[in-house]
Amino acid sequence: MAEYRSFLFQGSEVVGEDYLVLDSRESHHLVRVFRARVGEGVEVLDGQGRKYRGVLEKVDAKGARMTIDSIEKINRPQFEVTLVQAIPKGKAMDLILRMATEIGVSIVQPVFTDQGEVQVKNERLASKVEKWRLTMIEACKQCGLVWLPDLADPVSFGEWQRRKPKKGGLRIVASLEAGSRPLVEVLNENSGGGVVEVAVGPEGDFSTSEYRQLNESGFKPVRLGANVLRAETATAYILSVMDQWIRN
Repeated sequence: MAEYRSFLFQGSEVVGEDYLVLDSRESHHLVRVFRARVGEGVEVLDGQGRKYRGVLEKVDAKGARMTIDSIEKINRPQFEVTLVQAIPKGKAMDLILRMATEIGVSIVQPVFTDQGEVQVKNERLASKVEKWRLTMIEACKQCGLVWLPDLADPVSFGEWQRRKPKKGGLRIVASLEAGSRPLVEVLNENSGGGVVEVAVGPEGDFSTSEYRQLNESGFKPVRLGANVLRAETATAYILSVMDQWIRN
């Protein structure tokens, strides 16, 4: 069993099936933080379904080298869950992305909404997206997940609606509006598996206009229990239930 787990970032090098060299970021973490030594086991994930196992051959904080003992290729899951997440304030998005990755979503589409309090642009937005992606990679490493979810570029709600793919499958939105139905009730009317799209709003919920557009796009409003939940709690709740439903 591997003692350490790393990720194959851009800048790493895989030489056939013989050995690989980690980039400086992962090498530093492995050698300086974990103090890994020559001969110790390492598992390296590439986020695209491959898992490399081997032993550390060269301890170098700028380019640790691992001899490859085995390469495992795991197919992408047949089901696909897309999370359309209104961007919340503070650091809640980091927690949401970590939990969504651990639960096993395929795609995350961050959106800016009418009643959301976050509006970030240009270089600051690019920096946030990079930080979010690293958070998702860390979640993959923590859980040993071989498929890294796709993180789409954040867009306005209207832009997402315009470019949203017209694919089939189940679409649901966590809703505080009157007339929303219990999540389990809606799921029981549908068969598990396939393509699922889940939308979760910001702290102030989706606006009336956004709900109207969601309804026109085929999203079914669902209620998550009896209490009003924080955005991150709502996301964890609905994705966990969806995961069990899909796998049944």
